[in-house]
Amino acid sequence: MTKNHPVHKVPPADKVPFLTRIGWGFGGLADNFMFNTMVALGTLVYVNHFKLSPALAGMALGLPRIIDAITDPWIGNLSDNCKSRFGRRRPFMFWGVLLCTILLPMLWTVPMVETAANPWHSNVPFLYVVAVGSLLAISYTLFVVPYTALGLELSPDYDERTRVIKWRMYIGLAGSLAAAWLFRLASADRFPTLGQGAFWVTVGVAAIVLISGMIPVASCRENLEVEEQEPIRLIPALVYTMTNRSFIILFVSYVFVIVAIFSANGIAPLLMQHYVFGGDAKELGTFMGLLGTMAVALSYVSVFLIGFISERTSKRTAMITGLVLAFMGIFLSYFAMDPRWPWAMYITNFIAFLGLQGCWLMVDSMVGDVCDDDELRSKRRREGMFSSVKGFGLKAAQGLTFGLGGYLANVAGYNPAIVEAGGLAVDVAVKMKLLVVGLQAGGLLLAIAALYFYPITRAKAEETRRILDERKNGDAAGAV
Repeated sequence: MTKNHPVHKVPPADKVPFLTRIGWGFGGLADNFMFNTMVALGTLVYVNHFKLSPALAGMALGLPRIIDAITDPWIGNLSDNCKSRFGRRRPFMFWGVLLCTILLPMLWTVPMVETAANPWHSNVPFLYVVAVGSLLAISYTLFVVPYTALGLELSPDYDERTRVIKWRMYIGLAGSLAAAWLFRLASADRFPTLGQGAFWVTVGVAAIVLISGMIPVASCRENLEVEEQEPIRLIPALVYTMTNRSFIILFVSYVFVIVAIFSANGIAPLLMQHYVFGGDAKELGTFMGLLGTMAVALSYVSVFLIGFISERTSKRTAMITGLVLAFMGIFLSYFAMDPRWPWAMYITNFIAFLGLQGCWLMVDSMVGDVCDDDELRSKRRREGMFSSVKGFGLKAAQGLTFGLGGYLANVAGYNPAIVEAGGLAVDVAVKMKLLVVGLQAGGLLLAIAALYFYPITRAKAEETRRILDERKNGDAAGAV
């Protein structure tokens, strides 16, 4: 572990103006609404209103996510190589925001054709949703990959990067909280149908996306000198990225965390409803709503806490601290998931939430340090590629966990017909708890172990930055 050190003072030239931080941070609000709207409304609206089967609805939501993951490295490399008077990132961000604004309401303009029972290849509503969802996924990538890269470029300083990225979370978390209420708004009595409710609610969301997404486009400026670097093709760029040892260690740790955390999504709600709450869906809904609100509130605390630890030690130490907190909360949840004391789950989740959001903060900031390390070797700035590969890891790991959760329930012996007839047997519940907690805790331990080999310490990052600055100053003097 890194020892405490005097608080680092950011050189005046590396400080990011307060208004620029806030301006860039507003992109996080657009990001959250772009990402969460289809998830929050999709299954319920497509099944209940447009009469798609649950399987087709799941495919309609999953296929665009796969396309989203595949296009990430391509868009990241395009923005790294872009040359324009507006910068490398902002032209992509502009068109991404504009297209998302148009496409979001179109998700709910599904043709009402009587083919709901048809196979997928002749099911008009399904094909429409996949087509519009895929266009939306590509438009989202056009915005979020260059947007993330732009944030990493705003300052070269080790700690200032973290302070900038915090604003994406400070402002963006409001979008996560609001997204949880979108279905409740869409199903309000003022709308004649659920489909119309989803459309008009999403029109409001699109307006928020347009405004908040254009704020960083207008308020942030880029270093146009970086555009003078030679372009690099996609495949060589991927090879360079995936042979960077520091990035590979960070990437592996990140994927372990994603798989661990999201693997419970397909099994934990079943366990909670039919074991902890005795089959009462309303009690589960109340619990999930309160838990979600608590999660957002504690996310702000986590960002501050883990950021504070980072500034006084190192990013690796801070992230390991966050993962240890998450591990403790998840491990204790084995005992908390019990119908005798369901309130205990608030305590265990409190501990886990204290660490998790700060971990996402550290991952983004550490990618910026990896980009410095890469520039030292390659003499290129490639924030777009590194950010996009990280995004690919997130989406690919999420895709894996969608199927894994349902498989885990089957392994534990969960049978919907038996549960509906007589409730969830205690022995099956115990197996489900072991799988949920074991997989999550095991994944977090693997992530912690991987991070111990992460080589970019505070001292190394600062030395890398010093060499890069000397190189830049030497090149400038030579040009004169």
